Amino acid sequence: MVKVSVAIPTYNRREKLKRLLNSLKDSTFKDFEVIVVDDASTDGTEEMIRNEFSEVRYIKHERPTLVAKSRNDAIEASEGDYIFFIDDDNVVEGNTIEKLLNYAEEHEDVGTVAPVTCYYTMPEKIMYAGAVFSKFMRRTVSLYTGFSCKGLEGKVIEVDVFANSYMFKMDAVKRAGLIPWKRIPWNGEDGYLQYKIKKLGYKNITLGYARVYHDVDPKEGVKRYNEMRLYYAMRSKIVLHRDLDPPSERITFYFSLPIYVIYWLYVANKSGRGLKGVKAVLDGLLDGLINSDEIKYS
Repeated sequence: MVKVSVAIPTYNRREKLKRLLNSLKDSTFKDFEVIVVDDASTDGTEEMIRNEFSEVRYIKHERPTLVAKSRNDAIEASEGDYIFFIDDDNVVEGNTIEKLLNYAEEHEDVGTVAPVTCYYTMPEKIMYAGAVFSKFMRRTVSLYTGFSCKGLEGKVIEVDVFANSYMFKMDAVKRAGLIPWKRIPWNGEDGYLQYKIKKLGYKNITLGYARVYHDVDPKEGVKRYNEMRLYYAMRSKIVLHRDLDPPSERITFYFSLPIYVIYWLYVANKSGRGLKGVKAVLDGLLDGLINSDEIKYS
């Protein structure tokens, strides 16, 4: 058994993946394996891994299945006591894995621990430091976005869910089980497992003094919401709260659904997706309510 498995789902981001893999070589913690799960890339990712990173455990899908299946495959392949997931368009600070592991080792009640995500192009600014669900609407409220990354130094923040990068305790994952990937294949699939772990009595923690840097455009805003993202924003939200919330919170969430629909229709309009965007939102609503297990908009 290795101590940590670093799991990287990827799809057609060869050069960004290469940069991430190179950043992992500078880690102050050394007892880890790297697992790359490739969701049927066509950009030469496989050749790059084979030629330049032969030590990496490489799994490739024959056809795209979206990221939840990739996460499950990495969990099943892992030989670590912990599994650190990180998206392929990141760079990891050298001591981040060590800090996450040390905190998790010292706190038995922690199921998931995550670094702060800072912008790669603006490394002084926080993109994401975890999120909590509001009490009645169950709205996902991101924490500290736009704050100074160094401003969270020394802070330990309890949250409901994370995105982008986080470390699971494998014992907690085994208790929770795999992601139901056919019903929640993307956009909230990781939050599903994190929140399920929290519902089992563990804590989910963001460490303010551990950091990764995410290479996304800070000014992109709603333009990033194509039909696929709109569809799964609606569908995945319904699946998560229907499956994991207690009845009282589930009821208030369902009463709030018209507000979510109006909001995502607004985003579809602002992002310039037109009628296709509207259809994607309504498809996501319907498929979420009927608990569809069909992969769409992939």
